[in-house]
Amino acid sequence: MKDTRRQILEKNYEAIHEHGFQGLRTDQVIKELGITKGAFYHYFSGKQELGYCVVDEVIAPRYLDHWNQLYSYVGHPVEGIIERLMALRRDIPPENIRLGCPLNNLIQEMAPLDEGFQQRLNRIARGMHLAIHDALARGQKARLVDPDADPEKAAFFVLSTLEGAFGISKSFQNRKPFDASVELLINYLRTLKKSA
Repeated sequence: MKDTRRQILEKNYEAIHEHGFQGLRTDQVIKELGITKGAFYHYFSGKQELGYCVVDEVIAPRYLDHWNQLYSYVGHPVEGIIERLMALRRDIPPENIRLGCPLNNLIQEMAPLDEGFQQRLNRIARGMHLAIHDALARGQKARLVDPDADPEKAAFFVLSTLEGAFGISKSFQNRKPFDASVELLINYLRTLKKSA
């Protein structure tokens, strides 16, 4: 039973990534999965609830699990953030260049239109921001990060650069802008290390 629900979530996540939430045709996804409408409505009351569940159960864990690894990183906090960026760059699926960042796409599309989406998407963005902010603040306490750095602003800059890089790469249909942006972002992060 849980497998069917998960399949519905994953398949609709893919469809949302491809067509946007407003372009999502749940009937088409149901048909592709070979399940009945009754099976779909057994798990979800409708398209909106499904969308919320995709954000909460598919998108949120992927993004937050990635950045929350900073809390257990034992090396230099700046290198921890860099390691997360390098992992993202290494493991980025080709469809995230072609179609854009799933999180950013939904923020652009749905945050202005639906409070339930806005709150859920904001929770993810805040969680990512907090993980980066916390790493830099811990680095300052340990005298590893420049005391004049502003962890809050730096964390916003990291996320804004990253999401912007996804958007420009989507526009160019080429990962080169993403790679270039990550390289410069890493150079910036290294300037936050406290000099000996």
